[in-house]
Amino acid sequence: MENKKKNFWSGKNYAVVGVSDKKGKFGNAVFKEMKKRGYKVFPVNQRLNLFEDQMCYNNLNEISDPLDGVIIITGPEGAKKAIRDCINLKIKKVWLYPGSKCDEAINLAEENQIELICKTCPLLYLEPVKFPHSLHRWIAKVFGKL
Repeated sequence: MENKKKNFWSGKNYAVVGVSDKKGKFGNAVFKEMKKRGYKVFPVNQRLNLFEDQMCYNNLNEISDPLDGVIIITGPEGAKKAIRDCINLKIKKVWLYPGSKCDEAINLAEENQIELICKTCPLLYLEPVKFPHSLHRWIAKVFGKL
């Protein structure tokens, strides 16, 4: 599982489904941290035209660049829709944020051979891991949860 999580970050182009116009939302933090580390990141939210001065996409189908992976940080309905889009686009790496957990989305991903990571925060594996996620990662390691 550890290699799967580290391998998730081996690409260059990623989408974050669930950025928000509300400050302090986790999708926004993931997007910004990925940008800081040099990834090409595509924000996805059907209610926004722009996010961080960048075009915001309504769904994954609108993104013309090939995606190496998708991070989903939405509610269960948004997660199911995003997984269906990943299936249609043949995207094989998806990180489903713990708050997005949806059994139907998980089953869809598994049935379609998507490398799905869930039940853990992507920022624990986005190198270099920064505080407070470095502390969370250390605690998880100490207690055998990493």
